[in-house]
Amino acid sequence: MNTKILTEAIKAILALTLPFIKQLIESKVVPTLKRKAYEAIDKKVDKLITDLAQNAGKIKDEENSKKRLAYIEGTKLGVETLRAISNKLGQAADEIEKAVN
Repeated sequence: MNTKILTEAIKAILALTLPFIKQLIESKVVPTLKRKAYEAIDKKVDKLITDLAQNAGKIKDEENSKKRLAYIEGTKLGVETLRAISNKLGQAADEIEKAVN
C-alpha cells in the first residue's frame, strides 16, 4: 500500500477522532485525577486538624503543668503551621489563576 495514502487516511481518522478522545479524557480522566489529588490532600489536612483538636482538648484536663505547657506549645505550633499552609495554598492558587485568566 502507498504510504502517502495511508498517512493521509490516518490524518483523516485522527482529525475525526481526536476531539472525541480529548473530550473523553477531560470528562473522565481529568476529573478523576483532580478528585484523587484533592482526596489525598484532604486526608492529610484532616489528620493534622484532628491531631490539633485532640491536643487542644487535652490542655484543660492535663494536671501535669509540664505536659500542659507542651500541649499548649504544640497546639500553637500546629495552628501556625495550618495558617502557613493556608497562606501558601492561597497565594499559589492566586498566582496559578492569574496564569489561566
